[in-house]
Amino acid sequence: MSATNRALTKRHPYDAYSTPAWVTEAIVREIVWGTDPHILEPCVGQGAILNVLVNSPVVPPAYYDYCEIQEDRDFLTYDFNDRRFDFVITNPPFSLAQEFIERSLTLANCVIMLLRLNFLASRQRKEWWQKHPPTAIHVLTKRPSFTGKGTDATDYAWFVWDTTGRQKRGLYWL
Repeated sequence: MSATNRALTKRHPYDAYSTPAWVTEAIVREIVWGTDPHILEPCVGQGAILNVLVNSPVVPPAYYDYCEIQEDRDFLTYDFNDRRFDFVITNPPFSLAQEFIERSLTLANCVIMLLRLNFLASRQRKEWWQKHPPTAIHVLTKRPSFTGKGTDATDYAWFVWDTTGRQKRGLYWL
């Protein structure tokens, strides 16, 4: 997910922009994972987020599942057979971020989404935000590069919706 849409840069198909490891590592340290968590990554892409989770000394051994539209596992239509997850964590395609959040909220106790900060600023989403306020926002103090060719002019944050009461609430800077 990147706002990189400059004249010389073509957008990646499916808004597929790998999340830099440091971005995921920053939020991993802030989350209370519990024991034996069931974690879903809805748009795994090349596995950037999942690789950090699997190799993190902070995340306990976990059950992982994923979706990836390019593998015919479209998160928005995939049948999870009434399965629930402890966590959904992803960097959703910006054009479908709201749909990803809404579906995730039906599947998990804790939803963690990497979003542009300007996702908050929309008249169209104002009523939606009032119905679905995040419990925490972890603002990245450094802009990530999703292309390896420098950063764009956009600020990002991890947005958290937690129904367990285990996660800290509020606004934080990473």
